[in-house]
Amino acid sequence: MLTDTLRRAATAAGACLLLAAGAAHAADDYPSRALKMIVPFAAGSAADTLSRAVANQLATQLRQAVVVENKAGAGGTIGTVDIARAPADGYTIGLAAQGTMITNQALYDKPGYDSLKDFTPIAVLADVANVLVVAPGSPYGSVAELAQAIKAQPANKFSFSSSGVGTSHHIAGVVLGQYLDRPLMHVAYTGAPQGLVAVMSKEVDLGLYNIPAAIGLIRGGKLKPLAVTSLQRSPLLPDVPSLNESGMKGFEVTLWFGIIAPAGVPQDRVARLHKALDAVMRDPGLRAKLTEQGYDVAPTPLAPSKDFSALIGRDLEKWLPVLKSMKGGAQ
Repeated sequence: MLTDTLRRAATAAGACLLLAAGAAHAADDYPSRALKMIVPFAAGSAADTLSRAVANQLATQLRQAVVVENKAGAGGTIGTVDIARAPADGYTIGLAAQGTMITNQALYDKPGYDSLKDFTPIAVLADVANVLVVAPGSPYGSVAELAQAIKAQPANKFSFSSSGVGTSHHIAGVVLGQYLDRPLMHVAYTGAPQGLVAVMSKEVDLGLYNIPAAIGLIRGGKLKPLAVTSLQRSPLLPDVPSLNESGMKGFEVTLWFGIIAPAGVPQDRVARLHKALDAVMRDPGLRAKLTEQGYDVAPTPLAPSKDFSALIGRDLEKWLPVLKSMKGGAQ
């Protein structure tokens, strides 16, 4: 009897050891299958271009496919909600932008997520500025000429496009109207490519789009750039002044992009993703490619995840009062 009892105990202990070893092996094997990267913006947007470039390299680092899934709409809230609601297992990550994490918290009464509570920030990848563009056949060849025409007309006479409420394109247009003391009519499209087409076809008078989304059209002569929204000129558009130097002192609308995951992802998996992203962003070829496309790439080694969390907190504190004060005119 005692022998049987010992045998059963030994068998149970062995099973427990096997289960523990299996669990440890499973943890060590992360990732053991493909990952999904949700991009809450349209294909062809600056966010999408960055995401696909990073996803390709990230797949190499993780030795698993990284499938990009675009879920555009409502200023990025639709896709961002899906990131928040995904299982916290490290197999769903997403592209976060300053607009989705900061601006939408002010412009939407119920965006569907809490930027501080519902996500695991992993790493900031890049910053971008916007560029003020008009159609090639537009009569305005400078900010001064455009500003004079806008001021000569009633409010909302001039229109601008964006890829949705809360995007940097939208906010930049609202801020431009504030500087000129003439609110501009906001026309939202489903994505940056559609909004840019509206500028080219003169459905709207102007747009303020992320440089990576507009640079190809500018180089192809399909858009005319008048100014950039960073304080300094862009190296990619050295002949294009900033709005700051065009008489709108202090005008600055830029945004950051980063990678996030749902809240609660185990720290070892967060560390694995951060390490892989750091390796991706160290690649000289990728850095050169992104810089050429208009991104201000984050320095490496990438800042730790906790710094990304702190950045979100600081930006919420800084921008929420400002954005809420202009909410009525921004819709």
